[in-house]
Amino acid sequence: MRQRMTAGVGAVVLVVVVLALNLYQLPVVALSPGPAEDVLSRVNVQGGTRLYDSKGRFYLTSVGIDDDVRFFEALLDLANRDVQLRPRSEIYPLGESTQQVNQQNADDMDESKVLAAVVALRKLGYRVDPSAVEVTEVRSGAPADGRLRPGDRLVRVDGRPVASIQQLQGVIKRHHPGETLALTVKRGDDELAARVPVALDGGQPRIGVVLREEYGKLPVPVSINTENIGGPSAGLMFALSIYDRLTPGDLTGGRRIAGTGQITEDGSVVPIGGIGEKIVGAKRQGATVFLLPRGNCDEAKAHPPGLRLVPVSKVDDAIAFLESKPGAPAPRC
Repeated sequence: MRQRMTAGVGAVVLVVVVLALNLYQLPVVALSPGPAEDVLSRVNVQGGTRLYDSKGRFYLTSVGIDDDVRFFEALLDLANRDVQLRPRSEIYPLGESTQQVNQQNADDMDESKVLAAVVALRKLGYRVDPSAVEVTEVRSGAPADGRLRPGDRLVRVDGRPVASIQQLQGVIKRHHPGETLALTVKRGDDELAARVPVALDGGQPRIGVVLREEYGKLPVPVSINTENIGGPSAGLMFALSIYDRLTPGDLTGGRRIAGTGQITEDGSVVPIGGIGEKIVGAKRQGATVFLLPRGNCDEAKAHPPGLRLVPVSKVDDAIAFLESKPGAPAPRC
C-alpha cells in the first residue's frame, strides 16, 4: 500500500514538473528561415508610367521569429539545424516592449521602401532631392549629447537652410575642432536654437549624431505591398524590383533571384542579420542566385548547394552582375 502511494505521489510530482517546464517561457527566441516573397508582383507605380514585365522573380527573404519558446519546444529547436536559439535581448532589447520593437521594424520597412525608390529613380536619371534632415540618434557623450534629441529636424546650419546630410557634412568639415556649429532645429511645433561644438572623431570633424533624410513627393509615385513583413533588410531587392519594372528588358534573365541587404541614400548595401536563415529560405523557394551584402560573406560561406552567392557593396554592383552575360566573371564571397 505504501509503495503504491509513493509511486502515485511520484507520478503526480512528475506531471507537475513536466507541466511547469512546458509553461515556463525561456529567455530566448527561435530564429528560423522565413518565407521568400516575390517583390516584382508587389511593386505599384502610379501616374501612367510604363511598366515592363519580367519572366523571372526577385524574392525578398525574411527570418521567422518565435518569441514564446517553452522548454520542450527548445529541445526540438536544438535538434533542428535550421533553427537558432538566441538570447531574447538580441531581438527585444531590455526596456523595450514587443510592440515597440514591432513598430520600429514596421518603420524601418517603410523607410527602406522610400530609400529603394529614391535610389532606383536616381539610377534611372530622375532628380530626387531630400526635403528635410532628421536626427535619429544622438551618441552618448558626443558634442550633440544634451543639445539635440532624436526626432529633431534640422532647419538651418550657420544661418543657412539645410535639406540634405551632404549639406550638413560640408558645413561641419569647414569647422575646426572646438569651434561651434549654430543649428536651428524644429522640435515638435517649436523652433529652437542649438549651439553644438565640433570635435574630431576618426580624424574627421563631427558632432556625434545619426541622421536620415526625408523625402516629399517623388517624381514617380511608387509603393510596395509588404503586408506584415518588417525590418530594413529588403531595401536591395526593392530597389532592383523598382528599377526592373521601369526599364525595358528583363533584369532577372528568367531566373529566380533572392537576396537581402539594407541600403542607404547613396545606394550602398550594408550588412544585415539572419543571413543563414535567409539563404535557407531562398533555397526552399527555388532561387538559384542569392545577392547579399559583401560584409555578410563570412557568415554565408556554409550555404546549400545549387545556390550561387553574389556579394555586392552597392546597388550598382547588383545591376552590373544581373546585366552581365552568362559565364562572365562575377564577384564571390
